[in-house]
Amino acid sequence: MKQIVRLLSLVMAVLYCSSAFAAVDPYDALTVTPAEGFVTSLHNFTITFADLPVTVNESAIPTLEKGGGATYEGSMRADEDGKTVLVDFDVTCTASGEYFLNLPEGSLTVNGQRLLPITLRFIIEGDMESFYAQITIDPAEGEVESLQNFIISVPEYIGEIDYGSMATLTNTTTNNSYQAEMYGVGFNVLVYFADEITEPGQYVLSLPAGAIIIYTLEEDVHELNFNYTIAGGAEFKRGDVNGDGSVNIADVTALIDILLSGTAAPEAADVNEDEAVNIADVTALIDLLLSGN
Repeated sequence: MKQIVRLLSLVMAVLYCSSAFAAVDPYDALTVTPAEGFVTSLHNFTITFADLPVTVNESAIPTLEKGGGATYEGSMRADEDGKTVLVDFDVTCTASGEYFLNLPEGSLTVNGQRLLPITLRFIIEGDMESFYAQITIDPAEGEVESLQNFIISVPEYIGEIDYGSMATLTNTTTNNSYQAEMYGVGFNVLVYFADEITEPGQYVLSLPAGAIIIYTLEEDVHELNFNYTIAGGAEFKRGDVNGDGSVNIADVTALIDILLSGTAAPEAADVNEDEAVNIADVTALIDLLLSGN
């Protein structure tokens, strides 16, 4: 009789442990190293689900996605203990911003349960200089055939675009300008102009200070400017600030007005060719007129 009681107790204990084992939710049990949140770098990851057994689909491709930046592909495998997942990348990420470790659906089976896609979030802190250094734009700055749509990518999630903010595209050669609304989507600012712009000249795309609102930053995003060239047309005359085809005293007045008002200056206003327009160009323009060149 005692043996039967012991046997029943053993069976009950096994059933209790088995039911408790099966009741563990793999998603609740998930632990990742390094832990989600703030880190200094990202390279390799170790994932466990308490003490549950794990099967890894090694053909699945995990990705490490940087908000507003590149996406890296890695590899994953089960450790020898059968309870640990090892995720490895060839790159070591140290640039500031938000990162997302993505494990595709079906890549992991935990205790017999095939898991849905998993995304884990990490943050590498940095200063404002690092923030601005990582901003990119499509199309890239430089010479283009036309301009119309832009995607500006930033390394922090965009909370919103300040109401009423407009992006301005200015042809600094002709002083023609165009405006368009800005849209914040994830880590990107989208700017769409109504018409394709093909007029030759030097262009500046300006996003006003404070227009991009990012809650994780300690200060407002300052004005952003991106430079383009659409080739073609007649070459401008250096010093022809008002664009009338000749260089004379009227250009001195036009240049002074630009400096006083703070408006965008055409490339012709950079008389001394130092890639900046300031009072030194007024002096250079006067010297140019006095020399008769």
